[in-house]
Amino acid sequence: MNLNSRKVLFMKLFFLGLFAFLVVGQAAAQRLKNSNGTIIGYIENGRVKSSNGAIVGYIDNDRIKNSNGSIMGYREDDRIKNSNGTVIGYCDGQRVKNSNGTIIGYVEDGRVKNSNGTVIGYFEGVRRIEAALYFFFFFY
Repeated sequence: MNLNSRKVLFMKLFFLGLFAFLVVGQAAAQRLKNSNGTIIGYIENGRVKSSNGAIVGYIDNDRIKNSNGSIMGYREDDRIKNSNGTVIGYCDGQRVKNSNGTIIGYVEDGRVKNSNGTVIGYFEGVRRIEAALYFFFFFY
């Protein structure tokens, strides 16, 4: 193998390795964990998956769907509504509130906390609102 062939092979392997690293890194980074740090789910390309990879629902343009694709609820502005359009909660920045406006938790710095500030879960590489919706509709 001449020098040019080695360089081409090296570059191909380098870019293949870089691509694999980015894909694996991205997939691994979209995780949801419980308070013990155990993976409980994933959100990948709008698909909500259980820890074993089974699709349990979808998040599509802030609409939350079950595994059959039926709308369970959605986010409109800062309001979280059920499928009938009734307000069942709010996302006010980092605070998550129930329909009465009482704080039921926080979504901040990769952590999901209950109203007492106790960590109930973690999220990595997922938008804060998606993490809030996941814990609101799929975890509790």
